[in-house]
Amino acid sequence: MSSARTVQADDHALLATVLDETHDCIKLLGSDGRIEFVNRRGAEAMELRAPEELIGQIWLDRWPEASRPKVAEALDLARAGDKARFHAMRPRPDGSASWWDVTIAPVRAADGLLTHFLVIARDATQEVIERERAQAISAEMRHRLKNALAIAGALVSMSARGKPEQAAFAAEVVERLARLSNVQAIILDSGASKKLAQIVPMLAAAYGDGAFEFGRVPDVDFDESAMQALALSFGELCTNSLKYGALANGMKVSVDAEVEPGLCTLIWSETTEFAPGRESGQGLTLIDRIVGAAGGRVVRTVKASNLTVRITLPTSGRQKGLSEGESS
Repeated sequence: MSSARTVQADDHALLATVLDETHDCIKLLGSDGRIEFVNRRGAEAMELRAPEELIGQIWLDRWPEASRPKVAEALDLARAGDKARFHAMRPRPDGSASWWDVTIAPVRAADGLLTHFLVIARDATQEVIERERAQAISAEMRHRLKNALAIAGALVSMSARGKPEQAAFAAEVVERLARLSNVQAIILDSGASKKLAQIVPMLAAAYGDGAFEFGRVPDVDFDESAMQALALSFGELCTNSLKYGALANGMKVSVDAEVEPGLCTLIWSETTEFAPGRESGQGLTLIDRIVGAAGGRVVRTVKASNLTVRITLPTSGRQKGLSEGESS
């Protein structure tokens, strides 16, 4: 019996040592929600001198008032037998905010009786800071792009002032810049609809009425990353076409699409003067990376001065039909 107790004590010591080496904050709560164990790294992450400072405390009380409903809900789910996860803020001793990604799971005895809760909390503060920084940069870039388009339009209008022969041309340029600004606002607005049948004709219209021939434009939705990848790819293809291809020579670009479960492929086809060496161009490489990051793929084919680009991206939501022959 003494030997069995020694082995059991050694096992507990070994387990505590292993848990102390993880960077996650691991706690074991009693069925009443009081803290019975916390690993040393977890205590250090909360800037405590020793794990013993937490033993016996009610875990729910460790959270600020604003976070407690979320914590209590997770406890209730675990008490009912489900694993729960939540993301919440808790202030540090110096008052600064720390963010935690927390998982709580029930621990039951052999007879099924709930005995403990296992809590694993990961410090997500740095991730939140980086995400907020990225969002701030993105918002600033959207603002600057909008301003740049507005300034460009204003400069065109000023250049044509007092020159009646240039007024019509200036008005057309300003209108196209306004179209670009409008579609950019929709694409970058996280709350706006991201329907292919709406966005693609708007993108095309910014490069000139009648410049595109549309086949089928499916009424499918994209998530934000997929739509931004599509818009950037479309813009790059338009730029190249204006420099070397169909749009530069007064010819039309054909745009079609195909749909399969969970995927939509936009098909761009034009007569172009691209040489084979341009396949590794910086713009085309950028398209590959952006589309790939959104979970899609790009296939380019050049045959007898005809360029075909197939951009496949994942869809979100269900297809609602196909619109035939829409034009810009």
